[in-house]
Amino acid sequence: MAIAHADRTGLPDGRPEPMVFDLVDPLGAKKGEVEINTLFDYSTRTGQFQWSPEIEYSFKNGHAIELELPVENATLSEYKVSLQGTLGMLLQGRMIHGWQAIGRRKNDEKEYAAEVLYLNDYKFSEKWSMMNMFGFRRTAFNEDGEFVGLSNNSLFYMYSKRFSLGVELNNEITSKYRYRLTPQIQYAFSKNAVIQFGGGPSQLNEEKRTEWLITSRLIYDF
Repeated sequence: MAIAHADRTGLPDGRPEPMVFDLVDPLGAKKGEVEINTLFDYSTRTGQFQWSPEIEYSFKNGHAIELELPVENATLSEYKVSLQGTLGMLLQGRMIHGWQAIGRRKNDEKEYAAEVLYLNDYKFSEKWSMMNMFGFRRTAFNEDGEFVGLSNNSLFYMYSKRFSLGVELNNEITSKYRYRLTPQIQYAFSKNAVIQFGGGPSQLNEEKRTEWLITSRLIYDF
């Protein structure tokens, strides 16, 4: 199982986005926007290193597609394609919501998996915001596959236009409960370049054993 997937911060737009769970593009992204980014993930317990280069394209206002290639150490573990759409804004623009569908081809098992999620971003004020995602995953399309409940809940504080603090909780629910908790910081060098950095405890591994993960993402959009 991959340790993490992540995507771009919306920091220049005043809506920071979670680092660990994959968001294709900021909700409401304009047609023609292109972004490249790479996630780096390191487990202090196992020494496992993962990185996930991505490229995203907004092919229509509020709609985007992403190709991601998660790599574990030096091995390509998956092919991943995601689609995301924006449903609109509510509460005088404080809330924006949408959906996301993800397909995966797991190379080691030669199996396919998929996820579907509802996305909701809400601004309490100019400083405080949150992002919540809810959905489920089908781990494989065969008799061994199972459904996993998913949620990602993040809270952010915009210290300045360039810098934000946040905490992100990822949950996976089947007959067991697994989680990953990631305090994080985000800094925008410019309107095009952003770095995200954080770390914390995780039980999103098959052994359900607590490990400490260090994560960073470098982002550049055009």
